[in-house]
Amino acid sequence: MEVFTLPISDTVKEVVASKVRRTVPRETLVQVVGPWIFDRDALADALTRLGDKETETADMIGLCQAAHLRVRVLSAR
Repeated sequence: MEVFTLPISDTVKEVVASKVRRTVPRETLVQVVGPWIFDRDALADALTRLGDKETETADMIGLCQAAHLRVRVLSAR
């Protein structure tokens, strides 16, 4: 699977136990944007990996995590 990304322009804070721990360097982050690109075989593989497990996924990142799929990151610049 492949996904496009853009650099983060907003300030991002790491929060632990309702307290700001630090500002995360923007250079280490990207924003995932559509479209996600995958072929039919990749989707079939993801569904096979999930099997009969009841898994709630709200987005493509959740699907990839649940199915333990590798995602290739492409720069949208």
